[in-house]
Amino acid sequence: MDSALQGKTALITGASRGIGRAIALKLASLGCDIAIHYRKNLEEAQGLETELKSRFGVSVSKFAADLSEIGEIHRFIEEVKAAHSKLDIFVANAAATAFKPLAEIREHHIAKTLNITVTTFILAMNAFKPIMPPGSKVITVSGIDTKKYCFNHGLLAAAKSALETLTRYYAVESAPEKIFVHGVNPGLVDTDSLKVYFGSSYEEAKAEMSKLTPMGRLMPTSDVAEMVAFLCSRAADWMNGETLYADGGAGFLMPVFSQK
Repeated sequence: MDSALQGKTALITGASRGIGRAIALKLASLGCDIAIHYRKNLEEAQGLETELKSRFGVSVSKFAADLSEIGEIHRFIEEVKAAHSKLDIFVANAAATAFKPLAEIREHHIAKTLNITVTTFILAMNAFKPIMPPGSKVITVSGIDTKKYCFNHGLLAAAKSALETLTRYYAVESAPEKIFVHGVNPGLVDTDSLKVYFGSSYEEAKAEMSKLTPMGRLMPTSDVAEMVAFLCSRAADWMNGETLYADGGAGFLMPVFSQK
């Protein structure tokens, strides 16, 4: 086990499934104690807690909060601070939206989407910085919809684009405290949310999207977690403020003329 992260505490939002769950497992394998945020599925959160403790022997805390609601954001932040006097790693991963054309987006859709991705990040960063020691890491998780047009993703893409900008600004403003802020944009990932988004067309969509990458497959969530682990290391310090875009070369291909 790499001892660099041994005994550090990592808070991960949206940790009970998908990319967040994979990150929790990876960081725990490196010796991190894990603070799990989840929205409402206690069974999933408890299952992750049990796995983290049994496989890696780390300490685990759980925090339930619907981050689309301002009051819940404040409660979540206060509960985290009450439970932890120190945070070494903060992974801002939680995201949700209404997948609709922009012409059908309404005020409540905007508020909830931005609260989860943007408002929570700003309020949490400002609240957690005093308990983050020098050398701490903040990792934001963005998405391919900030780079490529994705059907019905306009609102979420705007929120994630804002998160990438905040990553740069917080990197500069947190530098005096020696807190490093990095981002990861993992491209096409095979996640639970992809299954929800495509529904019964999931397998067909997965096969078609896999053709868009040179490797012929979607990225597993465990590979996203590997990138986050790298960003949590000192080796990534000079990437401060950058969002690591890792699409497996998909962005380089011209779909019509790039067939083998």
